[in-house]
Amino acid sequence: MHIVFAEQHAMVRDVLRPFLIQVGAEARVTEAGCAGEVWRAFRNSPAIDLAILDHEMPGLELGDCITTLSTLHPGARSVVLAPKADPAMVSRAMSAGVSGFIPKRMSARAFVSALHLVMAGERYVPAALLPAGGPGPLPQAPCPSVRPQGTGLTAREREIIDLLRQGLPNKLIARRLNVSEVTVKSHLCHVFRKLGVRNRIQAAQFDRT
Repeated sequence: MHIVFAEQHAMVRDVLRPFLIQVGAEARVTEAGCAGEVWRAFRNSPAIDLAILDHEMPGLELGDCITTLSTLHPGARSVVLAPKADPAMVSRAMSAGVSGFIPKRMSARAFVSALHLVMAGERYVPAALLPAGGPGPLPQAPCPSVRPQGTGLTAREREIIDLLRQGLPNKLIARRLNVSEVTVKSHLCHVFRKLGVRNRIQAAQFDRT
């Protein structure tokens, strides 16, 4: 997996670098400290799987950036990293085509879980940043593949399915397991892909057989 990490502050890059290698097998990170380095990375890289973009990087216009990324690297996922945000800002970013919006105040553990979710085909925005009184600016995208992979479920994935059968929502499952809700969603997406199902009910029924 190839990740382009565009962040203007070297300290932030240094802090987050060790966590980025947890996102995918043999993850390779190309860092960009300015807009020019971002464009060079997009043009010169043979393949990019994920771009993490500093919302406040000078000279980096988000719409142009996402358009260029999609043109040069079809299928690449993109995430915006921002020190502060509001629902209107999030809505504009998601309308530009990004796959996720992550506040810099988020914990490193939740940050990695959110990236896993994005790479599993979902779109991520913290619930607190969704518009009040509405479902939010983005629907959750389905997992990209629904064909069984032929691999068994992990112990944690089976544990989550057991809690699904009890009718627990993701929030309560997260509390039971002492993990973030983002982590639960990520596990569920892996379960769906492994079993070749599309929703929670199908996953629980499939595992009964």
